[in-house]
Amino acid sequence: MTTPQPGKTSVLVHYLRYLGGNLMIIAAGFVSFPVMTRLLDNHQFGVLGYYEAWLMVIAGMLKLGAQHAILRFYPHEGSAGALSRFRTNYLLLPFGLSLLLWMVCAAIVVLTIERFPAAEQPILWVLIVTLPLLIWSSFVEAIMYALERSDISLWLKTVWRWSELALVLLTIWMIERSALGVFSARLVVLMVVAAWLTLWFLRWGRGRIARPSRAPIAAGMTFGVPMMFTELVSVLFGFADRILLRALTGSFTEVGIYTIGYGLAMAVAAVMGRTLAEAFLPTALRLYKASGARAVVELKREMLDIWVLVVGLATAILLCVGQDFLILLAGQDKAASAPVFVAISIAMVWSSLFTIAQYGLLLQRRAVRVLFITLAATVLNLVLNVPLILTWGVTGAVAATLLSYAFLAVVQYWQCPADLRYLPPLGRIAGAALFAPLMLALLVQVEYFGAVSPVSRLLVGSVTVMLPALALAALDRTLRARIRRILAARVKP
Repeated sequence: MTTPQPGKTSVLVHYLRYLGGNLMIIAAGFVSFPVMTRLLDNHQFGVLGYYEAWLMVIAGMLKLGAQHAILRFYPHEGSAGALSRFRTNYLLLPFGLSLLLWMVCAAIVVLTIERFPAAEQPILWVLIVTLPLLIWSSFVEAIMYALERSDISLWLKTVWRWSELALVLLTIWMIERSALGVFSARLVVLMVVAAWLTLWFLRWGRGRIARPSRAPIAAGMTFGVPMMFTELVSVLFGFADRILLRALTGSFTEVGIYTIGYGLAMAVAAVMGRTLAEAFLPTALRLYKASGARAVVELKREMLDIWVLVVGLATAILLCVGQDFLILLAGQDKAASAPVFVAISIAMVWSSLFTIAQYGLLLQRRAVRVLFITLAATVLNLVLNVPLILTWGVTGAVAATLLSYAFLAVVQYWQCPADLRYLPPLGRIAGAALFAPLMLALLVQVEYFGAVSPVSRLLVGSVTVMLPALALAALDRTLRARIRRILAARVKP
């Protein structure tokens, strides 16, 4: 078995690959979103969002953080024996423990199933079958991620998402127009994906299975378990609003309004934050091991000095025409979700910048501190949600999320080791932050040049924002220098 040689592909190429994959995923979302919002009412969207939240929480617990340990401890320069030991200690054994925990969960569902409403019981059975497949797929994908196989990730995620889209739409159109239909269709596609990932894993992991070793298992658990709790807390941070909306308002309709807006915001986050992080993290880990903190900061500078301009442009487009975009996709009857989409999307766009700026604690394996920071933000989110939801309903949930995102960004950056933190110059950040309200003030002043319908407002607003943005970008010396370096690198033999 040959050892992979990371580093031959630049972070820009990884970014473009992940961007291409995520854009294809988002394109699938833009196809499915208008159809699903018309075939499923707010109640069914509420059921879907509510049980999605629980699925994410339980899956995060059962993984035991092993996917993070796989990425952090992958032996890039290891021999075949090192890879064999890695496979046993960091993947197969943790997956076995996850299966034991899953069987406990399955037994609990069997004993308590009759306490749930009859219409929701089939959903629970589908989710129980989904869990082990989801966990296994996550572990194998983590290996691909550690190998920096963005080429495989590109087509795998694309095929996965579009296959899921086709089967979900076919199911809710012709067979079961409910959240159960969505979960069932996703399960069928997941079975196929998990089978392919298993075949890939067997080809990658040829050779004998090593005996478990106490030291690497302990190291993996010491790093992975706090990361598991961090992931769990992060899921609660993002999805507790839905659970609390259901508990405090007693209405799946309110949950549905929030889920529609939040779900579309997650699509924006996939293009912005997830793409950037997927390109950055494996390269940062490799650079830190090889060259130390200075190389990681230089990588951040190369990325974030340009990314802050993208953040400013995205914020302006969302603020000016985001509500029209959601109405165009989902229909006028889903207009109540538009403010949720705009506010949460802007928070996630800025979070993409701070996620890279503050990345450093995990490079130093300070997983427990990361856990406590995330836990503090989540507790704040929960504490704020209760009075704000009781007072303003969905709007209160949005306000709690925005305040919690701001708190998380500030504390994460503050706690990042000084030699690893980096933010673009204040002038660039201020310019990006002020661009959006200035564009909105201009469009309001001219009344969107008379545009009234969502389509016309979307076109007029987007063009009005893009023209000055392109002019300012052309005058930016840092951007021009980065582009020249990229072009020079591409033409070198």
